[in-house]
Parts: sequence; structure tokens; C-alpha cells
Amino acid sequence: MKKLKMIAFAAVASVLAMSMAGCGTSKETAQTNGESGKNNKVTVAVINDYPPFEYKKDGKLTGFDIDLVNAIAKKENLQVDWKEMKFDGIIPALQAKQVDAAVSAITIRDDRKQVVDFTNPYFKSGLSIVVKKDSPIQKLEDLKGKTIVAKQGTTGLAKAKELAEKYGAKVKTLQDDTALYLDVESGNSDATINDFPGAAYKIKVDGEKSNLRILGDKLTGEDYGIAVAKGNKELLDKFNQGLKELQDSGEFQKLYDTYFSSSK
Repeated sequence: MKKLKMIAFAAVASVLAMSMAGCGTSKETAQTNGESGKNNKVTVAVINDYPPFEYKKDGKLTGFDIDLVNAIAKKENLQVDWKEMKFDGIIPALQAKQVDAAVSAITIRDDRKQVVDFTNPYFKSGLSIVVKKDSPIQKLEDLKGKTIVAKQGTTGLAKAKELAEKYGAKVKTLQDDTALYLDVESGNSDATINDFPGAAYKIKVDGEKSNLRILGDKLTGEDYGIAVAKGNKELLDKFNQGLKELQDSGEFQKLYDTYFSSSK
């Protein structure tokens, strides 16, 4: 009888041990699965008024930059959470770690590189002066006494201030690209300085209705990069790797041609 009790006890103990082992495995597996998906979400800051790079169509974000980041995210198994904001709020948001990354035709500049990291360049751009079609402004010297409008926080504003000092012009600022062009078209400002691709795209899309023209050649040559919060090397590497894969496979060129094939 005593022998039977000992056998029964051993059997129960064995079952309990197996159950506890099974519970431990499930818990560890759940933790592992949770950790594996924990870092896939990335918050990306973006403006929504700069076609063809980023803009709203039927209430949804679209554009070259949007498609590019989404394509990279697909390659790198990232889930993008877009956060719309004004351009001059992007760098501060990255510094405050309110967002993980940002894409909005952001020029790679030395001063910006001190506070955020950038991917390898993905787009060659440059600044242009835009005036009304019938404007008497034909050369930079004609800016004397004129008003140049530019967007807050941009390289366009820095160049506007430089030209204003050199040629005796005045500078004013606005917060979005649509307002810049309207300000020139309405005659409130005489010229605006903005990135060439965006200006060329607007004039092309407006077609015969366009009342604007680009003055002369590009003022500068610039590179765009995806900005990443300083020190987030893991995310920076993922963006660079995904970008390289798109470029090597030809997918990047197809995406580029979708937006820029006839506006270079």
C-alpha cells in the first residue's frame, strides 16, 4: 500500500513538473514574440503641402517621399506611423524624440547634422527663384527694392536673406508652400525662393493657367536625406539598407520616374 502511494505521488509530481515547465515555456515564448515586434513601429514626421514630395490627395498622404519611405519600410519590416506638422517643427520634434524620423525634402546641412542624423542622399535638388510671368525681374540685380518671400526654417529663407543683403531687397516669411506662390501671384511679394523640383512641378501641373516662371538657373545644389533622431543608429542603418536595396533593384528609378520623368 505504501509502495502504491509512493508511485501515485511520483506520478502527480511528474505531471505538475511538466505543467509548470509548459507554462514557463509559453510565458517565455510570449515575451519573445512581444519583443520581436516591439520595435517595428517608427513615427515619421512629414509636412503635407509640398507636391510632388508630400501632399494630400482625397484626404490621404501621398507623394514621392511618402512612397519612398513606405517602400523602405516594406523592405525592412517597419510599420510607419505618419505625424503631420509644419516644416519648422520637424527638427525640434526629432531633437525632443517626439518622432523617430522625418522626410519632407529635407536638405542635408552641416548645422542640421549637428542635431540629427541623415541617411545617404536620395535626391539631388537646388534652390530657384520664382517670379510672376510678367515680372520685370530678369536677373538678380533686379531684386533691389523688391520683396522676397520664403518658408520659415528652410534653406530658401537662408538664401533669401543672403540675396536681400547683397542686392538691397526685403524678406518676409510664410509657413507653407502654397502660401508662398499665392503671395507672389497676388503681387504681395515680388519673388519666392524655393526648391527647384517643387517649383517646376507646380508650374507644370498648373499648365496654361500658371502665372509663374523660374528665373534663370538654380542658385544652389542640394541633397535631400531622411532625417533620423540623433544616435538611433539601428534605425538609420535600416533606412540606408532599404534605400540601397531599392536603388540596386531599380525600384527607386521607377518611383522617381513616376513623379519626375518629365520635370527634370
